[in-house]
Amino acid sequence: MAQQTKPEEHFVQVPVSIERDPTTLINSNRKPNHWPTILLSTIFAIIGQTIAKLLENLFYEQINRSEYNKRRQNDGVWIQALLQTVGFPLLLLPFIILTTKKHNNPPITSDQFHYKSLSVIYICIGILMSVQARLSAMGKLEISFILFTPISVTQLFFTPIFARFVNKIKFNRWVVISLVFAIGAGALTFTSPFGGVSYNGEHKYARGIWAALFAAICFSLLLCNIQNVFDSYIFKRTESTTRKPSFASVFEVIIFSSLVATLISTVGLFIAGEQHGLEREMNGFPKGKGAYVMVMVGQAVSWQLYWVGIVGLVFSVSSVLSNVISVVTWPIVSLLVVVFFNFRNFTGEGDDEFDTFKGVAFIPAALSVAAYFFGLHTENRDSVN
Repeated sequence: MAQQTKPEEHFVQVPVSIERDPTTLINSNRKPNHWPTILLSTIFAIIGQTIAKLLENLFYEQINRSEYNKRRQNDGVWIQALLQTVGFPLLLLPFIILTTKKHNNPPITSDQFHYKSLSVIYICIGILMSVQARLSAMGKLEISFILFTPISVTQLFFTPIFARFVNKIKFNRWVVISLVFAIGAGALTFTSPFGGVSYNGEHKYARGIWAALFAAICFSLLLCNIQNVFDSYIFKRTESTTRKPSFASVFEVIIFSSLVATLISTVGLFIAGEQHGLEREMNGFPKGKGAYVMVMVGQAVSWQLYWVGIVGLVFSVSSVLSNVISVVTWPIVSLLVVVFFNFRNFTGEGDDEFDTFKGVAFIPAALSVAAYFFGLHTENRDSVN
């Protein structure tokens, strides 16, 4: 009787330890004391996105992007898409260090199945990353930023929908409250200045609106697919080898997916002939060639910091919190753009100022983060008890 009981206990325990409880905010593999990872990922996401977008504004301001005519309206969209993923080699060193540190246990044969499946999934995620970056870059150049912003906020509507059906997650009241405040914070940044906006009346609203909308959908689907990778493959792989999930899996997802996205964006860049514009922009950059290179490299590095934070939040908590943090960073970017640059306001007249909308946006942004983190705290406390 004792010998029959042991296999039954083992059979019951394995699925419970690797499945996500759909009523919880965090993965069941995560311990209640995972706050350092969450906070560090949040800081990376905020700093990375803020610096990347500030440098993007600086780049467009220096090349006088607002004066481009209709023929050059989409110049550089593939370059901007490429900058979001091309810096992935910077993550190779921490990835190697973390993987060699964790791989003390011998691999098992089932890993081969996981690796084959993951290779296909990483290709799909890489395609989504490239398409999302391309559509986002095109959308913000073809329509006014006052229209682009509320369309981009729709990603907070799509992410919970995808998370519910793809990741089987249910939401408590704190998540719903957090999403409502995040939507408000993102929408209130609609007056934010953007150096790439054209003031010569050359807007393609229909195409720009669709590009912005599909970019929002792709970003939401991207985050949910990354969460599915963690839940269905990586966490199961680590459980089967008795290893606990490592942050190295975050670098793994980013590196292999970014490799695919970089290849796609590079091909698109050459097909569109944007490589010829690189030399022209570098030679005509007011601050010099060195400054041009630093701005481009700075964007590439900042975007990688952003991706580490965003994917790290998916790893630690969920795709929903990851998207919330991404959107509530917009008021910070809006403030710093006003501080560092002197763009015309959204009407195209006069200098941009830190208006009421930008100031008020910080309130729902803070409340959104507080609501989600309080929900996490409550759940951690209940899990300990």
